[in-house]
Amino acid sequence: MNQGHVTNYPRQYLLAQGFFWGSYLLLNIIFAVLWNSFSNAAIGIFVTLSFMLLFTSHQLRALYLRGQSQLTFLRTCLHLGWLIPLAALTIQIVLHLLIYAVFALAPEHSAGIHPFSASSFVLYTFNTAFMLALWSMLYLLRSEFKKRRETEIAHWRDQAKLREIELQFLRSQINSHFLFNSLNNLRALILEDPHAARKGLADLATLLRGLLQAEAHTTVPLREELDWVRGYLALEALQFEQRLQYEFAIDDSLLDAKVPPLLVQTLVENAIKHGIAGRRTGGLVSLRAQRLNDSEWQLEVENPAAELPALHQGNGIGLANARERLAIAFGERATLELQLGEHVVARVCMPL
Repeated sequence: MNQGHVTNYPRQYLLAQGFFWGSYLLLNIIFAVLWNSFSNAAIGIFVTLSFMLLFTSHQLRALYLRGQSQLTFLRTCLHLGWLIPLAALTIQIVLHLLIYAVFALAPEHSAGIHPFSASSFVLYTFNTAFMLALWSMLYLLRSEFKKRRETEIAHWRDQAKLREIELQFLRSQINSHFLFNSLNNLRALILEDPHAARKGLADLATLLRGLLQAEAHTTVPLREELDWVRGYLALEALQFEQRLQYEFAIDDSLLDAKVPPLLVQTLVENAIKHGIAGRRTGGLVSLRAQRLNDSEWQLEVENPAAELPALHQGNGIGLANARERLAIAFGERATLELQLGEHVVARVCMPL
């Protein structure tokens, strides 16, 4: 922290200084009235003391601001252990010299002022040290609390930025894989069926436009995700033709439920790649969504297991990616399980 902040006095700090030392001045005046020591000279002494305390506490603040980056809370308290008594002693020496000057030069104005005594000097020094210590601890505790809170806020802000970067990476990984896969399918159709290839390119352009709009969101409504999945299935159907059938069984009340972008598309792509593509006659991909209770719902993508040796085993990036995006969006409240058997079911549970 540079030293420019030393001359930057927040409004709350100035108000706190004025209130604290103003209250101390008022208490001194009240006690002077109660002890029949009220006079113009006594008020002058009290005002001088209050301003000296305000000035000293301000200088202690300046020292703290200069050294707070190097000093811990404990070390700061240890330094205050000798700075405050020294400051209190200095203040009382100056104040008693002023009192002595009043008695020596203007005795007619010394009414209400007690002459110097060792006991009163020690008592007033202790009182001054106590007030400085009280102010310093109040300021220090508030400052440390504010510092810790700002550190915590900065930590969570950095975590949010890190998660956003991670999410952008995961999305780019999904988008690039999906794009290359779709382009390969369309390339294979250009010579066989130019009309279907053109229609597929139009579907791809529409789909990518929707996907790009989802880049700025952690979650999207299920209805939007289903629209993208339908576009994706239409593109895949160009390659698989009659070997690919699909059906949707969606609870209409869940159409506004939130899902990470491309989650359903990833599961459907996985079902086609590792199920339908590995069967001579293809098969049916079923997509289901239903409520489990008032706070959870379930999404399932089911496909028949492959009957042919897989041409490409894959490395599990799709499902790992899906789990990562679920964790970013919902934390531990969402799960993704893969049930293997004659039919393969990818089952996702998410909070409403």
